[in-house]
Amino acid sequence: MENKAAQPSPAEARAALATAQKQQKRARRIYKVFSGASFIIWGSIYTVAYGITHFRPQLAGPVWLPLVIVGFILSFALGARIGAFVRSPAGQSLRVLWTSFGIGYFLLAWALSARGYDGLLLSFVINLLVAYALLASSLHTRLATLARAAALLALTNAVFFALLPGWYDAAMAVLGLLGVFVGLRMVGDREV
Repeated sequence: MENKAAQPSPAEARAALATAQKQQKRARRIYKVFSGASFIIWGSIYTVAYGITHFRPQLAGPVWLPLVIVGFILSFALGARIGAFVRSPAGQSLRVLWTSFGIGYFLLAWALSARGYDGLLLSFVINLLVAYALLASSLHTRLATLARAAALLALTNAVFFALLPGWYDAAMAVLGLLGVFVGLRMVGDREV
């Protein structure tokens, strides 16, 4: 005797599909708001810290560390809050990705600083890693804005590091300001 599972009716199948699509849209909206808030946080940090580094380099050291610490605290708090609403393999992958990035960031900053490498090289390497993490995040969330941000960051990072190092900090400050505007748009946009 064959054991057959009951097949849902067409109406039940449509209702289940509509529920799944609604949940998927909700998750994408949450990812978009989280990404937008992260752009606002880190764009503000980039604008202030790189702006100070460009215009008042003697103040750069005392400014960067507290801002980065505040940025990580805010990011992890925001991530924990968002994580309570989205429990999925993609959400778990994003948590692992950005937690690993945070740990790697501090280890990299410590190791390069301990070896006496200057701030420009440190910024270049970290920004390449940020671009990679943004690209990886875009694959999990399917948010094209993250992929575009990754490409723009990687390109700006490489061009100003290699060709215009005297303007690197100013370029990153402007990119940070652009990130704030993009973040505000992402948070305010109701479309997914």
